[in-house]
Amino acid sequence: MLALILVMTLVAEQAAFAQTPTYEDVRAALQKKDFDTAVRILRPMANQGNARAQSTLGSMYAGGMGVLQSYEEADAWFRKAAAQGFPEAESNLGISYAAGLGVPKDEAAAVSWFRKAADQGYSAGQFLLGQMYRNGTGVAKSTADALALFRKAADQGNPRAITALGEMYDTGDGVPKDSVEAYKWLVIAAVQGDDEAKQYIVGVDSRLTPKEVDEAKKAAQDWVRSRKK
Repeated sequence: MLALILVMTLVAEQAAFAQTPTYEDVRAALQKKDFDTAVRILRPMANQGNARAQSTLGSMYAGGMGVLQSYEEADAWFRKAAAQGFPEAESNLGISYAAGLGVPKDEAAAVSWFRKAADQGYSAGQFLLGQMYRNGTGVAKSTADALALFRKAADQGNPRAITALGEMYDTGDGVPKDSVEAYKWLVIAAVQGDDEAKQYIVGVDSRLTPKEVDEAKKAAQDWVRSRKK
């Protein structure tokens, strides 16, 4: 009898474990835009200290997806995840401070949070910190630092950073002006679906010869292939 009870208990525990939602269930719900289900799964995970769940739940509050929109509540969850060193949450807190969303606007604090994320190799944090250096916002302007950060993020395939590189080469901002090089980066970003790149590339294209366009496209293809090795 005792053996039977133990077996039944084990079976029950395995069934309960199998039914426990995972973050993959969250992803599936988000892909279906079933935000209510996503929040229902996320909340217990976040309350148990799961940093990814905390950060995602913060994003749900920021966007008002499946919950009443609240930047204050979003920042509270971002802060919990950031306290565990989760780079996505650190980057999101930086955005909150940069824009004054749920917290007083504080560009120096934004730079600090972006840097924490960037130092962990998080491409969005690298791009956003690069923008702060590019514009001299919350930190002394430095195109050299901006370029270095954009390149790091671009190496990870971040389309916004790739677009930024294209813009800087087009205008000669911190680098020799080079429309062919600009077109190369913009093509790469546009193929990834970056809307800003798609719009910007039209103006650059009008200034290039067909031969230069072909040269830029080949360089773009070579760069993409080099990253796949």
